Amino acid sequence: MKLNIPLKGFLFAFGGAVGQAFGLVLSKKGMAGYDSFAATQIRIITGMIGFAAIIIISGRSTQTLQAFKNRIGMKGITIGSFFGPFLGVSLSLFSLKHTSTGISATIMATTPILIIPLAIVFFKQKTTVKEMVGAIISVIGVALFFI
Repeated sequence: MKLNIPLKGFLFAFGGAVGQAFGLVLSKKGMAGYDSFAATQIRIITGMIGFAAIIIISGRSTQTLQAFKNRIGMKGITIGSFFGPFLGVSLSLFSLKHTSTGISATIMATTPILIIPLAIVFFKQKTTVKEMVGAIISVIGVALFFI
């Protein structure tokens, strides 16, 4: 069986995974006795500065400002930002503080599995038996950590 994966996409995915791994380890180390919600705020502010620099350097300031005029888009982005960068990252840092990095990262890696029911409900996407079996096997694998 041959996989047809674009090299550029693979490299970006790999870079994202490496960035997540370093971010988790450094967050756990840097957060030591600090509050996880305050640590999330620091991460978000740093991220905003980074994105602002990328937007300015890439010359997309005008496009970015125009995006703020799209009320429907901004509503979705605001709700998504609450659940993802705010609540999701805060709880992931809270879990890092109270368990080992490996267990925390493994549980957080179940995100693609948790997306399946949401994709079915919100986007009416069809799932195959193979996808469902894979999700069940993954959940069982995560559950083994707690036996």
